[in-house]
Amino acid sequence: MEEPLKEKIEKIFGEARSALSAKYYMDAERLFKQAVELLKETNDASGVSACETEIENVLKESASCSPVPAIDYHAHPMFRDDLKKSPALSMATRHFRMKDEIIPKSIEDMLEDMNKANVEKAVIMSLDSSSSEHWALKKSMLSNDEIARLVSLYPDRFIGYGSVDPRRGDAVDETERCIKELKFKGMKFHPAAVSTYPNDEKLFYPIYEKCVELNVPVQSHCGATGMYFTKIKYMTPLLYDDVAVDFPTLKLVLLHYGVGGWHDQAMSLAFRHPNVYLDISGSSPRIYPQSLIESANTPFYQGKILFGTDYPFIGMQSWFKAFKQLKGFDWSEETQKKVLRENCMHLHQSEPVSPLDILRKEGVDVPPDAKR
Repeated sequence: MEEPLKEKIEKIFGEARSALSAKYYMDAERLFKQAVELLKETNDASGVSACETEIENVLKESASCSPVPAIDYHAHPMFRDDLKKSPALSMATRHFRMKDEIIPKSIEDMLEDMNKANVEKAVIMSLDSSSSEHWALKKSMLSNDEIARLVSLYPDRFIGYGSVDPRRGDAVDETERCIKELKFKGMKFHPAAVSTYPNDEKLFYPIYEKCVELNVPVQSHCGATGMYFTKIKYMTPLLYDDVAVDFPTLKLVLLHYGVGGWHDQAMSLAFRHPNVYLDISGSSPRIYPQSLIESANTPFYQGKILFGTDYPFIGMQSWFKAFKQLKGFDWSEETQKKVLRENCMHLHQSEPVSPLDILRKEGVDVPPDAKR
């Protein structure tokens, strides 16, 4: 074997080993395959066999987990006892056909599930419906302080989001406390759980203004929901068009991509507004609409879609097992890395796109006090 070629093969093999060690299985598989092709040129049968064995091991090890260290944008640290105590969530477990044995019992179970699925981090959140008049929703599902405690215990594994019932008199103050004191990275809302339209100018708009001021994203439910005793009329995607127009620099994530028949509306908002994203949690990959799957490979959506499961209602390993069986939707490596990991990082690290600033830079006469 010629020395330069030998060195090249050894370099690729080393990179593949490093990728495997870091659990970048997709990169490891590609690099081992490159090494196989080069070894075939040298007629090194034993080397080819060794590399093919490595590829088989990669495929076996990653059969039910993410091809890259993933970030689950939508996961609930809710466990068996918690779900049984909440009437709305107890009905949700039935909706998702969850068997008792697959429902986690503790935070340790959740971390183990994350490890098995190659989920490096998860965004976890509270849900405040404390001002509800409905008996099943009066007790909030996890408090902001409980989420903050979990993040403090596992800062390398969890990203915290707060929640506040917009009907509370101190809703804006609590939003500020979530970000400034509890160090959360964003806010989460479930309009159906609080019987309030997301474009309610009196109740939700002051909260959005605070989120823009603090430069944090908002994630909000969109489409159908497994949570019983709620009305989905509060979550049709087009309601969020008002929000995106009235708050052009608000980073807004539409949770569950309009599942239940409204995905086209949700996709139209992500297509139209530079700061609107889609989260694909809340359903198995097996029922994702084809238009959503295909759009992820296009420049319009590749940076706009966030992987999420809605754990524990959708298991992390079961999500990836289905994803692998569906051949990863034929997504490119770049798309997989963006959707499963990088888009979530970008959401939290980047400044929002400002349409008005873009126009000003291009010399368009925009009033100095214009906000939209």
